[in-house]
Amino acid sequence: MKRILYTCCAVVFFILMLSGCDKAELLPDEWKELKYVADSFTLKDAKREGYVVIEDGDATCGQEAWQNFVDLSSKKIPCKIRVVHYYTIGDPSDYDPEYYESIKDDYPMMFILEVDYNGETFRVVHYEKEKLHASEYKYLVKYEGESENPYSTFTSFARYVLVNDDKVTWDDIMHGVTSSRLEDYIPFREIYADLVYKEGYK
Repeated sequence: MKRILYTCCAVVFFILMLSGCDKAELLPDEWKELKYVADSFTLKDAKREGYVVIEDGDATCGQEAWQNFVDLSSKKIPCKIRVVHYYTIGDPSDYDPEYYESIKDDYPMMFILEVDYNGETFRVVHYEKEKLHASEYKYLVKYEGESENPYSTFTSFARYVLVNDDKVTWDDIMHGVTSSRLEDYIPFREIYADLVYKEGYK
């Protein structure tokens, strides 16, 4: 009897796993139209479809699918992937009260990116407020390092970033983001990130 119960529990657990992040990624031909998913999908829907999911800057779903995309593109084999960027507002105490009140209704935010590699360049498209945004880059670069901020909740990171110059460093990119000089800015698009958290966080 115990063996039967154990087997039933194992089967139920397996089915639940299939319904979440571990479901095999759908082929591009099976994808629903990007505008439709941008308008109607929830985070749960995206996970069920096997999309890569980045929640508040960290990969939580689809890691295997992402690695497959990285492997194919590194061999210059055309491929596509969809990556969801999902943001929550976090702790209200981290904000000025007036500012928090002005933005709280905008969260959570979710953007579904479609990254298409044609063997030479990467094209990224997503919908935001009914408008289609598109950009192209030459390289997908992996940056690894320690947290730049001692107050961060994570200790180290691995980021995959689209750029047009594969010689630029992550520090170069961050300098361009924070610099007041417009000419210091380096076009980039962070697509995927995997963070290692400090003990007691996440």
